[in-house]
Amino acid sequence: MPDRPRSVSLIDGAWLEKARQGLVSDTRWNLQAFADRLVPKYHWRFRTYYFDALPFKDRNNPTSGQQKKYREKEEELQAIDRLERFTVRRGYCKQTTVAGYLKGGGFQTAMTEVVTIEQKMVDVLLATEMTRIAWSKEALHIGLVAGDGDYVAAVRAAKDAGAIVRLFYLKKSGTAVAPELFDVVDERVDLLPGLQDIEAHT
Repeated sequence: MPDRPRSVSLIDGAWLEKARQGLVSDTRWNLQAFADRLVPKYHWRFRTYYFDALPFKDRNNPTSGQQKKYREKEEELQAIDRLERFTVRRGYCKQTTVAGYLKGGGFQTAMTEVVTIEQKMVDVLLATEMTRIAWSKEALHIGLVAGDGDYVAAVRAAKDAGAIVRLFYLKKSGTAVAPELFDVVDERVDLLPGLQDIEAHT
């Protein structure tokens, strides 16, 4: 075991995928190399936790398209789980149908059904893992690649346990970081230079 402080990173997979789009091409993208870049100087990457949700699949009568997307995502997450010192935590997607209004000709409104698909469990899994890591002393430096304000309580709990929480953020459409999360962490690192460097030199 290296005689250096341990660093653990928690990555919200959906957030990271949005962040790298338009900055790092698929041919240049290497998730393990990216994870290595999250480690502070003189630390070593003890483990990287990757959080993502399997796509929605109807339990009773899944379509062929749903089955294909589900299978492809399962294979993608299995490949990530096999990377060096990576652990994948899986959530799921839930489809919800709610009543809504549709504007028609003459600006008349008509009731219709609006279908939405939401990730479930991912935020809870990440927050729980952060708290566990800090209080178990698995690592006292935690890198967070995410932007959701729901992680604020977990960051506070990790800090109470003596951990340093470093947020990796990106000012880009679709990856906005909640102001309350930005304010509560110990350190902040802009991902833009690192992602641009990966595209230019990998």
